[in-house]
Amino acid sequence: MLALPVIANPSSAAVPKRETGAALNIMLAKASEGLLMPSESDYPFTPFVCTKWAKARCATTGLLKLTGHPPETPVEIVDLDYFFRNVAQSQPWHDPIQAQNVPKFKHLVKVLKDNLTDIHVYRVGTVRIDVYILGKTGKNLAGLLTVLIET
Repeated sequence: MLALPVIANPSSAAVPKRETGAALNIMLAKASEGLLMPSESDYPFTPFVCTKWAKARCATTGLLKLTGHPPETPVEIVDLDYFFRNVAQSQPWHDPIQAQNVPKFKHLVKVLKDNLTDIHVYRVGTVRIDVYILGKTGKNLAGLLTVLIET
């Protein structure tokens, strides 16, 4: 996964609702702490606030350019709830750890929805899929990055 220009170094400070910049980065880091997105390899979430792309809209060509992916890279856009459907909702096949993480994933989705608008989940690539959960916050874009492995 390629890095976005971000405000980094989140800490554990409490953050009020609808924050932007570093405070939002901290909130996203806390909400995703310890969670792994399951696929054939489980990857953590990396929060970001993108200040460089502040005036751009969430478009696939802009995302590919910003992240350094070739323009022909396949991109699939999915709904936030759909993306988290197997981890933020109890499933009969969940093992004890997965079942224990359901409330944590629900909380993560709530934090995203409470603090970002116009949220889209971009699945970039095939087999090794870079996932960008992007939403608007003030004049910036923010969200989470993770990776899925699907062979």
